[in-house]
Amino acid sequence: MNYTTTPHSPRLPKGNVGKLGGSIPVQTARFTDSSVHKCPPGFYSKQEFRPHLQRPYQDRWEPGAGGKPFVWRSMTAEEQKEESSGFKKNQFNQFASDRISLHRDLGKDTRPPDCLKQKFLRCPGLPTTSVIIVFHNEAWSTLLRTVYSVLHTAPAALLTEILLVDDASTDDLLKTPLDEYVQGLRIVRVLRQKERKGLITARLMGAQAAQGEVLTFLDSHCECFPGWLEPLLARIAEEPRAVVSPRITSIDNHSLRFHKPVPELQNYSRGNFDWRLKFGWERVPDEEKKRRKNETYPIR
Repeated sequence: MNYTTTPHSPRLPKGNVGKLGGSIPVQTARFTDSSVHKCPPGFYSKQEFRPHLQRPYQDRWEPGAGGKPFVWRSMTAEEQKEESSGFKKNQFNQFASDRISLHRDLGKDTRPPDCLKQKFLRCPGLPTTSVIIVFHNEAWSTLLRTVYSVLHTAPAALLTEILLVDDASTDDLLKTPLDEYVQGLRIVRVLRQKERKGLITARLMGAQAAQGEVLTFLDSHCECFPGWLEPLLARIAEEPRAVVSPRITSIDNHSLRFHKPVPELQNYSRGNFDWRLKFGWERVPDEEKKRRKNETYPIR
């Protein structure tokens, strides 16, 4: 089972915490015939799954380090005003987010043992992916922490690009300053809609521009746990028509504490739709639990 704090990935023909726990992550794929390509035998090595960007050293006493809650000893009247204003605008503690490293790690890898031991075949190889992140007036720190979280966890060999799709933001910081900032990140691009048209239209814009074999949609305020991407791509390599989602945990919208997966306390749910196409959650049926041989098997 793979973990993020909120991701989406689908394969689509060319032509997804309070606010910090928004929509479900999804993956879709463009269809390719891997049988025409020769690939080496065996399994991918850790070396082959090196991330695009190494995470810089982080002092464990820094605010929010290791996914710990943000703690501020005392606040001035001006800081209290800043915290209140940021929360009113974003529905999460922007004051805390702005003081937590953009590169923060989420601490010890606490995924189930089956997930930690999982290996991935080189043949057929895993497809490449374009990560598409739609935003509208997102806080600078949460947006960039999402970007860096992908760069620090996604294997460079599999990550083609990160596309930031601006759904007509009005914040000046998200215009020219953002364009200039991402120039140094090489594989990150900003696409812009001139008028606000909503999440789906913005995602379709990203899908049209994407160059990866698989489209991975993420929220603009999420952080990725180690090993979140590879199982999603492996499932699509196995079943190209699958639309997959990771196991989602949460980030506290007040303290920005990351709630780590606890294997022995897993209580799985799965998404569903009613006849009005309204999305909801339900407990995983016993027969589905029995079908899964271990924690690496998808929940259907």
